[in-house]
Amino acid sequence: MNCTCFQYSALELDRRSINKRIKATAAILKPLVLLAENPTLRLKLLRCPHCAQHWQTGWEWSLRGSEYAYHVPEIDLADWQQEPYLQPAAWMVYGAMMEPYYAKNTFEPSNKPCGVAGCPHRAIRFSGVCEPHHVEQLQQFGMLPKRPVGRLFPPYGATAPAA
Repeated sequence: MNCTCFQYSALELDRRSINKRIKATAAILKPLVLLAENPTLRLKLLRCPHCAQHWQTGWEWSLRGSEYAYHVPEIDLADWQQEPYLQPAAWMVYGAMMEPYYAKNTFEPSNKPCGVAGCPHRAIRFSGVCEPHHVEQLQQFGMLPKRPVGRLFPPYGATAPAA
C-alpha cells in the first residue's frame, strides 16, 4: 500500500474542514501503526510505516464525537503520554467561545506591573493583573471557558491565545 500522508494538509480550524477529515479518517488510519493510546482522553498516537509521519487522533463532542486524524510532530512516547498534542477541533471550539469576550473587551495596559509574582507584563486598566492572567482568573472562576488541554504544535501554536 502506498503512503497517502502527503495528501492531507494541516486542518483548517473550521467545521467544514474537520468534518471532511472525519470522513477521511478511516482510510488514513488503515496503514498507520499504533504507537500509544490515552484512553482517558480517547487519543491515539500513530506513525506511517512508509514516510514516518506521526498522526494523532482526536474527537470533539460538539462534532458528534467522531474520531479524526491529523499530522503532529514526532515526539518521545513518554512526553506524549505526559502531555498529548492539542486537538485542533477543541482549539477551534475554544476560539469560537472566546471570540465574543475579546470582541466586547479592550485591554489597555496601565502603568502598574502585573500583580502575579514574576510576570514581566503590565497590568491592564481596572485590574491588578495583565491580560493573560486576567483571562486565566476568569477561567478559574468559570466565567470563561477553560483552554483545551494539550501540547501546542505548528501551525496551531502560532495563533494560540495567551491564556
